[in-house]
Amino acid sequence: MELEKQVSAIEVTRIILPEIEKIIEDYNKDPRVGLTTYLDFMKRVKIYLEKIAMDLRDPREIGIISPRLLRDPFLTELITKEITFEEEVAHVSGYLKAILELVYCRASGLEVDQFTRPLNLTSEKLPQSIKIFQDIFNLLRYVRDEINEIKTSEQIRIFIEDNPNLLEKRINLLPTETITDPVQFKVKDNKLQLEIPSNDRKTGVPFTARLIAYYRTQEMDNESPLIIDPFAERLAGDLQSYLQKHRHQSKSDYTIVRPYFIEEKLLTHWCNTIRESQIVLLGAGMDTRAYRFKPLLLNKHTIFEVDFETVNRYKEEILQEEEPLCHLVRISADISIINDLMSKLREVGFLSNIPTFWILEGLVYYLEKDLIISLLDEMAKMSGEESKLFVDVCVPMLAMMEFGPFARHFLWGIEKQDVPSFFDSVGWNVSCSFADDYNMGRDVGQRGMIFVHGYRKK
Repeated sequence: MELEKQVSAIEVTRIILPEIEKIIEDYNKDPRVGLTTYLDFMKRVKIYLEKIAMDLRDPREIGIISPRLLRDPFLTELITKEITFEEEVAHVSGYLKAILELVYCRASGLEVDQFTRPLNLTSEKLPQSIKIFQDIFNLLRYVRDEINEIKTSEQIRIFIEDNPNLLEKRINLLPTETITDPVQFKVKDNKLQLEIPSNDRKTGVPFTARLIAYYRTQEMDNESPLIIDPFAERLAGDLQSYLQKHRHQSKSDYTIVRPYFIEEKLLTHWCNTIRESQIVLLGAGMDTRAYRFKPLLLNKHTIFEVDFETVNRYKEEILQEEEPLCHLVRISADISIINDLMSKLREVGFLSNIPTFWILEGLVYYLEKDLIISLLDEMAKMSGEESKLFVDVCVPMLAMMEFGPFARHFLWGIEKQDVPSFFDSVGWNVSCSFADDYNMGRDVGQRGMIFVHGYRKK
């Protein structure tokens, strides 16, 4: 019978260790079998690794363990084309070392910068033989032995006191914690099985949506705020526990500069000059333009906010006493199911014979590229003349990094010079510029994010 429960960091770590041992065993017997075992393990454990990495005091410290964990193991040449055996071993061994060090820190309550490597495992050269896994086995044995000795908070305290050189910062004793995120862990035959509910996105409000609302709240403390959102604090809710653990993430200029650009450079002119229009916000999240953006009072405009039902229900409950500045329609839909999305738009009054402004703000890099191509194409087909869009995209390098609460989830990117032809192929005539060109003196990254805007092709 399967045992379903929430498992502590210590328990999960003890389950992961035999899995890594099995990978090493299989690799020593047959590298092809070992690679298959490794890939299967990474598919099941990837989300857990992301969680324990983000639970560290500062995600940038993952790089102290291994820069490999800043990249997705499935976005490598290992999966897509032939590489040498030495490159394959370097890839797998690098990840296994990083995982072992990470789970040790997570289970023992040590910060990453307090971990003292028992072995010198760094090398400028690619491994020349399968014997590289002997080093990993030694590290595995070290981690396992240490964790077997550290079972309680009191034992961790004693361990730290006996190793004063490790203690540079206050230790957060983790073994008494349980994992409370939506990911469920099943333990069967002493092996960890990770299960993500297929409807996970529909079971709660996305954390990043609330985080962006918090950034808008914080922006109003500036002497000259770019965005004034009197509703943001209520929508953000209480995020203090997260903000205390991730103080380096307490602000995000990009999520302020982006809506400022949309409103000041695009939407103000649109609302002033188009007598009747539709504004569609795909993945609306905690957007509050319908309640605070004064140009909507001019002419006749309808805003369609599209998001999951739980997001819409959350906003409706919090803003139920507020009066929107224009006609507002909320649509509960999964954007990835394009036919259903477009049908629901038509059902609630979307018209193809008046201009539509499509806003895909902070959306496209979270969805598969092929899906975005189909979505943009369908948007062009059902849009009237003078219809317009705004999209922000990222460069490929940013999409390859697993870093921070946002970019770590990016699926794809595009180079700036390729943007016009990409959108032209799906029915849109656009121009683009780096977000840095409109940064208003803020830090929005180094040529990583691109603003795209233009019209439906005639």
